[in-house]
Amino acid sequence: MTNVPGSGVVRGQALPGWIASIAIHLLFLSACAIGLQSCQETAGEDGAGEFRDVGLVVKSKTANSAEAEKDTATPSTTPPQENPATAEAKDRTSPTVDALLNLPEAVSPQILGPGARTPSSPLANPSQLLPGTAVKRIQPLAGLKKGETQFLGIRDQGTRFVYVLDRSGSMDQEHALEVAKAELVTSLQHLDETQQFQVIFYNVQHRLLTLGGRETLHRATDINKTLARQQIARVTPDGGTFHYPALAKALSFEPEVIYFLTDADANSAIHPGDMERLLRRNRGRTRIHTIKFGLGAELTTNHYVKKLALQNGGRYRYRDIKTFSSLPRLR
Repeated sequence: MTNVPGSGVVRGQALPGWIASIAIHLLFLSACAIGLQSCQETAGEDGAGEFRDVGLVVKSKTANSAEAEKDTATPSTTPPQENPATAEAKDRTSPTVDALLNLPEAVSPQILGPGARTPSSPLANPSQLLPGTAVKRIQPLAGLKKGETQFLGIRDQGTRFVYVLDRSGSMDQEHALEVAKAELVTSLQHLDETQQFQVIFYNVQHRLLTLGGRETLHRATDINKTLARQQIARVTPDGGTFHYPALAKALSFEPEVIYFLTDADANSAIHPGDMERLLRRNRGRTRIHTIKFGLGAELTTNHYVKKLALQNGGRYRYRDIKTFSSLPRLR
């Protein structure tokens, strides 16, 4: 103790500086030792403790892609959301949808007018549409040139044809009308899309082929010839005979060729006045070929059927219907 004179206070002697420095360092070392012991207890006996780095992370597109791949590889209980476009494409590949979408190509229907023949189409062979008919047995006409056809032995060419066929009750003998219809269908089959035709069946009245609601000349397309054949097959023999109105109607179409068929008795000649009117109507524009059906040999040659052909630039043929038993028929 030091006595300070005049103050009455006794002051202690100051500690040396090195002692104070040692005391401070001992306290610091003690604190570090306690901290290390705490870290050891956290790490455990094997020393495998958790150490986490603390800092800033900057994510780039590459990091995002890697993270997306990591998430995809990690299984999850929530199903991934599918892209709508991918889902639609997947649905279209299913067998059910394929079956529904597997539709045939649309083909423009051709009812009237010219059109190309399709060999694979059933219309190219109309006999397939009406099974059981005799057209299947009709042989193609040999030696025909382009634009030519033939009817009951008379061959001609042109772009417009009209057929005038007697369908009176007497045409039922020896199946004469059936043979005539089969020959008619064969003749029509040899026309092409550049040619036109019309058929008139008559007794005391006359009836034309109506295709597409029209009684005009029709283009010789496959579909029109098939429709014509269906109407021709339904014609039956009946009634009497009146020639002039049917022939006059045929001339009104101004065809290049008319084929006229009748079995009327040569003695029941057409009225001379009607023959003159037909000649004036024609004016040499149409060739009228005539065919006469009869029983047995032809006995009379100077009759109106033959005269009609001679006066109008046509040819004449006589056919014995007793020979028709071996010919094809349209039923």
